[in-house]
Amino acid sequence: MNGIEREKIGPLTLRLWGLVTALGVWSLYLLTIAPTTGFWDTSEYVTTAHILGLPHPPGNPFFVLVGRVWDLLLGFTGLPVALRINVLSATLSAGASFFSFLAVARMVAHFRENRHEILVASMVAVWIGATAFTVWTQSNLNEKVYTLSLFIVSLVSYLTMVWVDEADTARGNRLLVLIALLLGLGWSNHTMSLLPGPALALFVLLHRWRAALNPRVLGLGVALFAVGYSVQLLFVPIRSAQNPIIDEADPECPTLISAVTPSVIDDRFGNSKLSVACEPLALSLIRDQYGPGPVTQRQAPLHRQYANYWQYFDWQWARSLPPGGRVAVSMIFLFLALLGLWTHFRSDRKTFVYAGTLFFTVTLLLVYYLNFKHGYSLYLEEVPNILQHEVRERDYFYIIGFQLWGIYAGLGLVALWGNWSVPDRRRSAVPPDRTSLPEDRPAGFSARHRRAAPILAVAFVPFLFNFARADRTEDSAARDWAYNILQSVEPYAVLFTNGDNDTFPLWYLQEVEGIRRDVTVIVHSYLGTEWYPKQLRSLTTPCGPGVAAADSPTTVVCQRPFDEANAASPYADAAAPSPTRSIIALTDAQIDGLTPGIAVARDTAFRVSNAVTATVRGGDSILYPDILVFHIMQQSLGDRPVYFAATAPPVYGKWGLQPHLVRHGLAFKLVDAPLEATDDLVDLREYMPNTVSPTWNDRARTAELLWEVFEVEDVLGWEEWPEPSTQSSIPAQYYLAYYLQGMTEEHLGGVEAAERAYQRADRFGFLAGLVAPAN
Repeated sequence: MNGIEREKIGPLTLRLWGLVTALGVWSLYLLTIAPTTGFWDTSEYVTTAHILGLPHPPGNPFFVLVGRVWDLLLGFTGLPVALRINVLSATLSAGASFFSFLAVARMVAHFRENRHEILVASMVAVWIGATAFTVWTQSNLNEKVYTLSLFIVSLVSYLTMVWVDEADTARGNRLLVLIALLLGLGWSNHTMSLLPGPALALFVLLHRWRAALNPRVLGLGVALFAVGYSVQLLFVPIRSAQNPIIDEADPECPTLISAVTPSVIDDRFGNSKLSVACEPLALSLIRDQYGPGPVTQRQAPLHRQYANYWQYFDWQWARSLPPGGRVAVSMIFLFLALLGLWTHFRSDRKTFVYAGTLFFTVTLLLVYYLNFKHGYSLYLEEVPNILQHEVRERDYFYIIGFQLWGIYAGLGLVALWGNWSVPDRRRSAVPPDRTSLPEDRPAGFSARHRRAAPILAVAFVPFLFNFARADRTEDSAARDWAYNILQSVEPYAVLFTNGDNDTFPLWYLQEVEGIRRDVTVIVHSYLGTEWYPKQLRSLTTPCGPGVAAADSPTTVVCQRPFDEANAASPYADAAAPSPTRSIIALTDAQIDGLTPGIAVARDTAFRVSNAVTATVRGGDSILYPDILVFHIMQQSLGDRPVYFAATAPPVYGKWGLQPHLVRHGLAFKLVDAPLEATDDLVDLREYMPNTVSPTWNDRARTAELLWEVFEVEDVLGWEEWPEPSTQSSIPAQYYLAYYLQGMTEEHLGGVEAAERAYQRADRFGFLAGLVAPAN
């Protein structure tokens, strides 16, 4: 392309300067990259990319495909799979920086003639945007699919800036068609990729509406948009029909025609929505299992939602500083960004129509559209009910906006440095897509530029004050947490979990690292769907003659065998007979016909087995998932062990199973026999009279797990727990495991063993914010 990108500034063309900047950003991300998986959705996406699975609705198929190809391409490196996917995230964000660099250069070239100023503006803007805290931490750990959307939005923005200078040419028409294809592909990754749509439509209609409404351009654009989105409509049902191990929502279709035929469907709240004729796929596309309500029904007052956004904005520029200093820095960058916006608006309203509309869309409008509950860590006193708060911090949804805040802060900073308040006398003399420039054009740096250069050091503030909090190089906590939970349970165990963080990392360890695939991990919330129990039934069905689960390791075949080679010492040499039946004995019709719930009028006992009685409190309700928990317990006891993760009190507490549960490390085993105290089996109830948690502890088993099996050394070296949304759960569970082990040892007279356990408990208590640091 013969545009400004090919013009030489110093020893390199502008395009190569952009590449150098992107490589610098990429190097920073690699320098701070996470070595393995992380909490929340990280493990789900790493795992589904590796096995071509389907993550939670709508399935994000474009990311899954890109991730799988990347995984294969980097196979020769020998890097762990999770690290490969993290490198993909870093590469996509660095690619976004490259295209943002070129887009900024073209925008600035519309109102500044000095190519050295354009170069500095592009580099500074992109660097600040790339080192914004959320952009940085989403780029060195693939927690979501948003870096792929960030890449697509940046590429679309650059192509839009090219189009504005080619609008009256055939090439301009081709660019519009290419943008349509990219938006379609982006939609099959995440709806975030469509955020440039309003800005693009307004920009094109105001600038060259005839080009946009040209029947040939419009028709081909719509067709290619549909081709891009067909990844969502075709790959998802095709792969679902192959029954991958992770097949969330089971969006299988009877025919591919039904997958692409538009239709109106009612969600579970009775709202009509446009989707496709294939009902399972349609429900996945509208994310029916999550039940998002209309934006007119605010989940929190709008001013509190904007207060939450300000909280996240305040994190972006100096995350490691205490609140007072951080707010001061945030105000500086807010001023710089507003100055950058004003400078752009005043200098070139043509390109500002696109950039300004995009900025408004991904900031203020997005807050309104997402309609979040109260922030995870805000208004806790005013709104103490945690159900009215988000389950975690949601700053990642605003990654594109925070990049743009950084870009405009960079433009504001360079405007101060270059004295852009003084109009460029030669502005617009040469459009940015031409290389033939006047010989007397402004070039180089003036004396004023050199005198004002120190102000550009402000661009390094986010880098300096975010580095400590963004650095993930020693973070293996999620991987180790999954290992410690899985190794807490016996061969062929059923393990009930409660949510993302005690489920997705376990999936990763099983499907990617191949550890303890014999364990059936059951996430309680998914039992409320019709598809999940059916998948569990198939996954735990004993293998028939001549059939082995290893025949197709990424799809559901039958019960997977116990592999003593990757089992921990308590179980490596244990006799592990294969289960003889599935954990679910219900037919499809019986599963579909289960009652939604039962109201219990008075305290009621339900017999699970001859030795286990479940008690439900009067006034409580037994819901669909709880009914299946009961059925699975009945079906499994006597055939395979039943465990509950230590993080799953709502699951075992619903049935009042605490008197029958014994702690094994980070899990509780449901014991199908009367419990009596022995030299190793200890009931701590006398020390915990008011607890609602299980009080039995297997001293020998838990001691072996805590001291010989668990991998916690990396976490013990931390000075703080880096992720606020998991601080109250993960380190707290370690704290309880070691503290209760200390109580057990003390009860049995083991003073030294008790002291050792208490010391370890105090360390985790400090990380959880439960215990003051030791002097």
